[in-house]
Amino acid sequence: MYENSDGFAANLEEQSRAYSRVNSVILSQQASRFSLPFDVKDFERLTPKVYLEKFCKINNRRHVLYKRVFDKYKDNEGELPFKFLSDALADAYMGTIDTNYIMEVINLLDLPTNTKLTLSEFEGIAAFSERYFFNIFTRQENAEPQLQKDVLEKLDFSSLNWKLIGVNISPSLRQILRHI
Repeated sequence: MYENSDGFAANLEEQSRAYSRVNSVILSQQASRFSLPFDVKDFERLTPKVYLEKFCKINNRRHVLYKRVFDKYKDNEGELPFKFLSDALADAYMGTIDTNYIMEVINLLDLPTNTKLTLSEFEGIAAFSERYFFNIFTRQENAEPQLQKDVLEKLDFSSLNWKLIGVNISPSLRQILRHI
């Protein structure tokens, strides 16, 4: 027991609950930047996992966060087994995102259950999940400017449907691009 500023006694459990509400990741569209291949025909050869690894850049803060989480769940070979992906993503958001939403993201990736992820693949997936959750939990018109997409990214993804006409892209990758 301790005495809070109002002079009332509170126990350690209440203190830790109050701290955990404050200790969460702020969803942002500027924590990462997604781009498109120079030749959109390259999409025909890309899987969602490869796209997210190769065409996503994350900022240093997210790199540190994702690396800490990755290191916690990686196996002896230095890779993250698929069976721990849901736990790792939940840990990256400090338990603030419901497991059902995390499973929605994982299902979009269309990964085999025997998949093992490298750090750069996990970072791309985690960055995509942040975009996905940002779009669910934040209204675009109310989003603060420092949390919104980079101007170059907005330009890259403008008229995406037009850019992909005639490109044989997998349905799962097409859906991921829509969510970005």
